[in-house]
Amino acid sequence: MEHHWEFLVVIYLFFGGLGAGTFVFSAILTFMRGEAYRSLARSAALIAPFPVIFGSGILIFDLGQPFRFWRLFSTIEWSSPMSVGSWLLVLFSGLSLVHMLLWLYPKRPAVLAWRRVRIPLPGPERRREFRRLCAAVGIPLGIGVGIYTGVLLGAVPARPFWNTPMVAMLFLFSALSTAAALLILVSHVGSRKTDPKRFEAQRRFLYGADIGIILLEIFLVLPYLLHNALSTASQARSIELILGGPFTNLFWIGFVAIGLLIPLAIEVFDMLPLIAGRSGGRHFTLLGYLSGLQVLVGGFILRWVFVYAGQVSHFG
Repeated sequence: MEHHWEFLVVIYLFFGGLGAGTFVFSAILTFMRGEAYRSLARSAALIAPFPVIFGSGILIFDLGQPFRFWRLFSTIEWSSPMSVGSWLLVLFSGLSLVHMLLWLYPKRPAVLAWRRVRIPLPGPERRREFRRLCAAVGIPLGIGVGIYTGVLLGAVPARPFWNTPMVAMLFLFSALSTAAALLILVSHVGSRKTDPKRFEAQRRFLYGADIGIILLEIFLVLPYLLHNALSTASQARSIELILGGPFTNLFWIGFVAIGLLIPLAIEVFDMLPLIAGRSGGRHFTLLGYLSGLQVLVGGFILRWVFVYAGQVSHFG
């Protein structure tokens, strides 16, 4: 069967969700007190815009006529998920860039200088207020982008594998989980230069968040399967693609096992010393790298399976 959506769409869905989830984490951390959370919020803010911008650029080139993408913004069609989503991506990208710039110099007065041009920036207190404003506005935008990566598939009613709102929710939780995994990797990379107590606080927050999100993903997979199995005959046949069909191994081994269950076990194991008030040894850092990478791989495989399996499924 011919696939109209190929690998570039998978890349967009993955990076779009990753950037949106990273911004949501940065925004939440912006309102939390403590240097550990402030440092993590800054790291997330500096990362968040680029995955979305990269993914959106990839999507533009996948249109076939990339230099005509501006026509998407000549109007807004509320009944078109593509039109609404395009504007949502633009608003989110702009806001996340502003939020990133406000975090570049978090503590000292700054002047943006280029050659002989000097532009004064707001002082630290004002930047803190602006960061919180961007975070408050950006949380619903980030959640919207995370959901949109799944709505984009669900907007094609002729594909029963996609034709349920649970796909959008699964993509949102996956976006948040991959963002937590990315921040786990970032925090571990800088752990040698970070105060041990700060690093432990970051680990406790990220592992706790990711454990909760992974559990939500697991409990969402089950009703997704039941919904399709008990719905129309076409939808029941569509999930056979991951229940004995060609995408079974990718879904259950690549996404469920590698992307959910093994990282969940690692992170629960890694949390035990933190709950007991111990920091753990070097093997815990290695486990952190392993779980973070596995969640990212699993999130990518999830989108791969849904893009390709959805195009194979059909009514009739």
